[in-house]
Amino acid sequence: MKQEWVCLAVLYASCAAAMSAPEARFLSFDEARETLSAFGRTDDAATWDAWIRTQDREVRARVDRGVEDSIGNLILYGTSFTGLPPLAIEAAVTSTGGLTEAARARVRALAAAATGPETNERLRFARDYLARRGIQPKDSETFLAANLARFAIEQRKYQEKLRLAAASGDPQETRLARATLYDRRGLSVDTSLLPNYALEDTLAAMLRKGALSAGHIRNIAVIGPGLDFADKRDGYDFYPVQTIQPFAILEAVERLGLADPSGLRLVAFDLNPAVIAHLRQMADRARAGTPCVVNLPRDAASDWTPQAVAYWEHFGERIGSATASVAAPKGILVRAIAVQPKYASRIESRDLNVVGQVVDGEAFDLVVATNILVYYDRFQQALAMNGIARMMSAGGVFLSNTVLPAQRPVALEYLGRRSVSYSASGSYGDDVVAYRRK
Repeated sequence: MKQEWVCLAVLYASCAAAMSAPEARFLSFDEARETLSAFGRTDDAATWDAWIRTQDREVRARVDRGVEDSIGNLILYGTSFTGLPPLAIEAAVTSTGGLTEAARARVRALAAAATGPETNERLRFARDYLARRGIQPKDSETFLAANLARFAIEQRKYQEKLRLAAASGDPQETRLARATLYDRRGLSVDTSLLPNYALEDTLAAMLRKGALSAGHIRNIAVIGPGLDFADKRDGYDFYPVQTIQPFAILEAVERLGLADPSGLRLVAFDLNPAVIAHLRQMADRARAGTPCVVNLPRDAASDWTPQAVAYWEHFGERIGSATASVAAPKGILVRAIAVQPKYASRIESRDLNVVGQVVDGEAFDLVVATNILVYYDRFQQALAMNGIARMMSAGGVFLSNTVLPAQRPVALEYLGRRSVSYSASGSYGDDVVAYRRK
């Protein structure tokens, strides 16, 4: 079935009013007192009130930088606007910080395509973002080149931070470096499939060990569900922009028998207007009977483990059915799943800054936050844990792939960490940490 996909840039504008509706509130001073004390802070009520509002403005200001990072990934890896080969970020800049000729060629290709008469969804988004920033078409190539150089240099610094942590010989230092790696980076919308495999694997292990029981889950929160715009690992852009994690979690709890599908509810929290608007329009289409198509790419040359491959092969079987996929670049395998409208229609989306904001009246049995808390420092992560705990039911479970600070709320019990490898070589994977609300 043909789907209509709305330009993300238009979504930014169309949902501005909805995003201003106060669905979330800031943690009060009394609620934050436990976390403040754990970090040795001596804020009073007035200082806290000013700090949390300033922090909220600063965090939300990082959304645009995340958009620029995503555009950088699109330049490097995209295939919809050029026949040039994808370019690894390490090959984008010279030792002195300038762009390589291969990178400049891809910048020129995107700048030309974005201003052309026929543009795809991602190119329209890039074009409209430049217009919103006041960048004239004649200046777009210069802006995109400078942005890509900035992005690549920042990535080089992140890798150096990890290298130095690894050189210490202390595995804990490496984990901590990874846990706050992007605490000053723009808030990216990008997402991918494999972290959901790690989450389902962890939920299955918890069920086997008795940490979870059948039928335990009714209300789910997904924090930072993201959009598959141009993922930082591969940057595929040959299919429409999509979300993955809400569907993955709904399927996981149903497949494992952790929930009664008829009473299941999922709320997606984000502070990016484009993400929330995408989810709302997706749910609206589902309520009108239109299935949501999810495309699942896999590089045939990748060294995924057999378990990861099996997850890819069976994704969507419980919540949808196989459907025709779009044409993929050479060497890329792709499965397309038409998700049944009854699943997409039950996904709610709300504006929330997980650092310091909560929504009253909720009691989530499962909270998931992957590839989001890594964008914050240890104090901010602890604040996020404080707020998350307040929105959980007694016995509820919180899962993250970020190693979080020991200064957690008393109400959260640490259950342990599970390492899940995605590659046969062990070169990449996730550590999933689990907590339970007392």
